[in-house]
Amino acid sequence: MQIRTYVGILLGVLIVVYVSFLTPLNIDLLVLPFQLGSQLSMPLYAVLLAVFLAGLLPPVTALLVSSLKQDLSQRRQRRRSREADSFDHRFRRAVDFHVDGQFGKASAALSSLLTERPEHFATMLRAGQVQRHQGKTEEALEIHRRASVLYPRSVALLYQLAEDYDATGDVQVADEIRNRILRDFPTHGLDVMRLRRDQCMASGKWDEAVRWHDKVSTLLGDAGDTSAVERERTISQGLTYQSGVELLEKDRPDEAAAVFQGLLDQEPRFIPAGIMLGEAELLQDNEDAALDEWRRGFKRTGSPVYLQRMEDHYIEAEQPARAIETLRSLLGQAEDDLLVRFFLGRLYYRLEMHDEALKVLEAIGERLDVSPTYHFLLGRIRQRRNDQLGAVARYLTCLKRLGVSVASYVCQACGAESAEWQDRCEACGSWNSVELAFQEEQLKAEEIGVVTAPVWGGYSLREDGVPEDGAREQGRSEATSPEASSPDGS
Repeated sequence: MQIRTYVGILLGVLIVVYVSFLTPLNIDLLVLPFQLGSQLSMPLYAVLLAVFLAGLLPPVTALLVSSLKQDLSQRRQRRRSREADSFDHRFRRAVDFHVDGQFGKASAALSSLLTERPEHFATMLRAGQVQRHQGKTEEALEIHRRASVLYPRSVALLYQLAEDYDATGDVQVADEIRNRILRDFPTHGLDVMRLRRDQCMASGKWDEAVRWHDKVSTLLGDAGDTSAVERERTISQGLTYQSGVELLEKDRPDEAAAVFQGLLDQEPRFIPAGIMLGEAELLQDNEDAALDEWRRGFKRTGSPVYLQRMEDHYIEAEQPARAIETLRSLLGQAEDDLLVRFFLGRLYYRLEMHDEALKVLEAIGERLDVSPTYHFLLGRIRQRRNDQLGAVARYLTCLKRLGVSVASYVCQACGAESAEWQDRCEACGSWNSVELAFQEEQLKAEEIGVVTAPVWGGYSLREDGVPEDGAREQGRSEATSPEASSPDGS
């Protein structure tokens, strides 16, 4: 009941009271009999009062009932909201247990939620996953079967069922379910194929990854999505590179060399292919060809990875003089010789040729003054020469330049750090993305002659696509609410 309605009713009552009782003339008039029939009469004031109440009571009663209904509805809505918030909170906590690998706690929490809401889609989906991760494949299969009856159009459930059958060893049924996904849900089938490919890539199952990638490319080609096909091309190149690596591991260096050369013909700046082409030549006892390839790679890209590999090769072969000769020859050929001079000075340091190292490194001091590693190296050299004051001065300068870099290499795609160079980032799966951590050196790559190189591929697994070796999710933001997996979505 609104306030203006209440005020209107109050005013009406006051007017009636005034008319009825505040004037003597009206009092005399209102007590006169009002004939309701031949034998029945009532005082006039009683008749007026009855008419007034007959007109007033219905709307007031209706307003009162409506107000009570609204109040009860709001109370029920607040209660449902509290219950939903509590359910969501407990579900997210169960997901956290699952992500942290605390499968027992996750299972108990999800079982409690299913007791409360036995047909809740996201809880059933997650509960089956947890049971499977605990090795309870039959229980997982039973939960997902029951869910698939309730939500027969859910691609996510079909995918989980396929995983359940894989876990029980019934691969044929799992393949039939995946074929059904590809047949009945072509759009979601594409997502499934990509996920399977990414799983294989994360697990290092390259042959299987190639098969799934070919299916993805075929489906996109049939759909006429040329832009998507072009985006998938970089993954194809990365998989081709991995096939070359496998050939090397199988002691087939001639075939591997052909693969790497083909990749370099497509993209000369693909550093891993250049490095591995040199390795393939070494395995065929073509040392000169390997070193020539690494020299060409450095000239094309300016990447210090090539310099590092050549230096390591000569040190391993106990040919330090050839290492010095190679770096000196590159000095006259490089457009920007800063990086070569730094590596030459560092090589002298490795060979205990401290005077030569100081001469080379101090000559480029103005250009590398912002690099903490540069000052740290000079400090080590002066310490080896028993110049303690000079060493301390360099170490202090190093500290002023924000300290020595902990990680020597960083992925340009995702920022993951590593102590050694890698052809492929283990964190995001991209090829040709790992380089020296120039930002931590306060230097830009362009300042020392490094050419920007393309990054190929990479993957991003969903939480229910984590490989079976126990790899964890990159984060917990995905699928942490009960509504994250729609019954009608993938």
